[in-house]
Amino acid sequence: MISTILAHGYTDYLKYNFPNYESRLEDIGQLINFSTQYQSLETFLSELSLMSGVSGEEIITAGEEDERLVLSTIHQAKGLEWKVVFLIWCAEGRFPNPKSLEEGNLEEERRLFYVATTRAMDELYLCYPLLIFDRQIGHVILKPSRFISELKYSNYEEWQIADF
Repeated sequence: MISTILAHGYTDYLKYNFPNYESRLEDIGQLINFSTQYQSLETFLSELSLMSGVSGEEIITAGEEDERLVLSTIHQAKGLEWKVVFLIWCAEGRFPNPKSLEEGNLEEERRLFYVATTRAMDELYLCYPLLIFDRQIGHVILKPSRFISELKYSNYEEWQIADF
């Protein structure tokens, strides 16, 4: 997935915006190598978050000289901001969380979406896969979260990055 994002414009973005883009690409390459030992994105991100040992109170925003990748839950991110935010799994059936819907907490999920989307100072990427594999039912086509569908189309660009 990371390689696909690089191949579809992120490398150009780095070249255009950062004089040290080669160093950033090397860091991303190391992240790709590290991620190959995991079976799924969920396992990789879970392990990565455990390794950092960072709680919400300890997360700080990075300045120009101290830029880095910060993995955070929405709850940990409350009150913090970053230049660029990637919000992953913005698919219906994932966000809002189905358990929260069963418990009648749609508005709480909407507030979490608001918190997540307002953490970005300059750029916000709402990401979801078009297709996933479910062990019980096979391939499943996903739709964007209802929260994305509620946004005015004129307020965002839609990109489709495919790796077939």
